[in-house]
Amino acid sequence: MSDLLSLLSLGSNAIQAQNSGLAIATNNVANVNTRGYSRQRVDLNALMGAPLVGGVVAGSPERLQDNLLAGRLRTAGGSLSMSTAFHEAVLDIETRVASAGPTVHEQLGELASRFTELTATPTDPFSRESTLLSARGLTQGIRRRAAELNAAQEEANARIRARAEQISELAARLGETNLAIQRSGDPTAHDERDRIAGQLTDLTGGTARIDGDGQMRFVLDGGAVLVDGNHAAALRSTTDATTGDQRLEVVAGAITRDVTANITSGSLGADLQVRDVVIAKARTDLDQLAFDISTSYNTAHRANAGLDGVSGRDMFTQPTQVAGAAKAMAVDPALDADPSLLATAPAGGAVGDNAGAKALLAVSSAQVASGGRTLGGAALDMVSSIGVAASEAKHDVDRDMVLTENLSSLRDSLAGVDIQEELSNLARFEHATSAMTRFVSTVDNLLGDLIAKL
Repeated sequence: MSDLLSLLSLGSNAIQAQNSGLAIATNNVANVNTRGYSRQRVDLNALMGAPLVGGVVAGSPERLQDNLLAGRLRTAGGSLSMSTAFHEAVLDIETRVASAGPTVHEQLGELASRFTELTATPTDPFSRESTLLSARGLTQGIRRRAAELNAAQEEANARIRARAEQISELAARLGETNLAIQRSGDPTAHDERDRIAGQLTDLTGGTARIDGDGQMRFVLDGGAVLVDGNHAAALRSTTDATTGDQRLEVVAGAITRDVTANITSGSLGADLQVRDVVIAKARTDLDQLAFDISTSYNTAHRANAGLDGVSGRDMFTQPTQVAGAAKAMAVDPALDADPSLLATAPAGGAVGDNAGAKALLAVSSAQVASGGRTLGGAALDMVSSIGVAASEAKHDVDRDMVLTENLSSLRDSLAGVDIQEELSNLARFEHATSAMTRFVSTVDNLLGDLIAKL
């Protein structure tokens, strides 16, 4: 009877082992489309026990994952997030600068055309009003673009604030998941931890590593530790009192560290680079252009006289500095109210003399902009520099996309679910379970017959 009981125990262990295999295969099939899921497998280990040799038991579920490959995939994902977010933001800026009505280059050309007409009819009221209308349109176009760049900067700061909050939440979740893994070692928790680490890398471009204790650490570029085991710091955004821009600080207890300059990857890095490099350069270029337009035209306008014979007047409000010149650009209020003050004649010359109009026309083709360029050339360069940045960003997106896809394919070949393989495993475990069930039933019948005969 002891041998029959041993056989029952052997059969029971075998059924449990096969059921474990069934559960793992079923779970794999159920997660075939789950992003970031790593397939699991269970090893069936042979047992030896007196008086019988044999039996089987299921080991702990094994998660098929290569931590080195996973780390490379996270890094590639952070780079792709950076290039994608940067490309989208630069395209938005390009649209804002180039499409806010006629381009600045076109408006400068329109003003030059009006001066050409004015040289033929310097005393004509209609020509004078048309010239002032073009000048007003130019100033409005530049102010509108300055406002668009300010709006783009505010939107970048809003994204930075929102991403900082999201990163803090993810860091807290990563710490909690580390604790759950420490307590149970659940493979599902490992998958969740990898997903969170991937999201953090997409946002910050930081590095997630698994140390010898099995705990994941997440470190930002520059060395600031965001997550250390089950301890998570927060990423806090604060407003710079001088610039009004958002700055980023890692806060861990009483320790605060400014990391604004260290985050150079991920979608957060893209927002910072767009704000601090692309938008800042576009604003500087636009301010410089507005300053050069106002200064060069004012110089020519002061040297000549209006219909009243008076010279020394400005055509545009003269900026005191380059910074903020675009936002404040306007036609001189006195001239704006009285087109007859437009200086088309030379100082002390006859009213009908067009020397002043010719001098103003000459400004459009003179190399009076910074860098020895014409005003129209500077306007084109401002737009083209943003276009070049957008084109380079698109190349970066294409490159990072190829790298990420290749690494994802490698990851799927190792850790992805092969539905045909899992269906085959299901059938194999089901057949084995059925066989073990028949085995246990036979032993049970034999044991029942033996008991009945006693």
